[in-house]
Amino acid sequence: MNLLVLVAIVGFGIGLIVLLVHLTGGSRPTPIDDKATVRNRFAEDYPDAGVRHCVLSADGFDALLALEGGDIGLVHAVGSKALTRRYTHAEFAAMIELQDSRSILLRTGEMTLPPFAIRFADAEARAEAMAALGLSVVPVSKAA
Repeated sequence: MNLLVLVAIVGFGIGLIVLLVHLTGGSRPTPIDDKATVRNRFAEDYPDAGVRHCVLSADGFDALLALEGGDIGLVHAVGSKALTRRYTHAEFAAMIELQDSRSILLRTGEMTLPPFAIRFADAEARAEAMAALGLSVVPVSKAA
């Protein structure tokens, strides 16, 4: 078989699979419904992490967790799945910036998790979330 024909067949097959996954909802973000769902999802990856407090974003696609021992957990919806991360308090504090009155910008520096904003209902909800996580106010981002 000609190499160009083989490449075309493989390329068409991969494209068809990606299209079918997209059309069946595999790329649609699934919101994180409630705190119990967040705790269960985080416990799948970090079963020994004790969660003291859970804060949901306004859009339901992110959650921050205050963990026993002072660490901070993240649950972030990606497509129909959710990824989890565990950071020390100092690591997390170094990664965030206040983007606007109700959002924080998270810059993890990871190739697999580009910068994204976590939006809260209002400035008061953001302040409550920051306090629950033991974080102080940081400067507003110049990029916003």
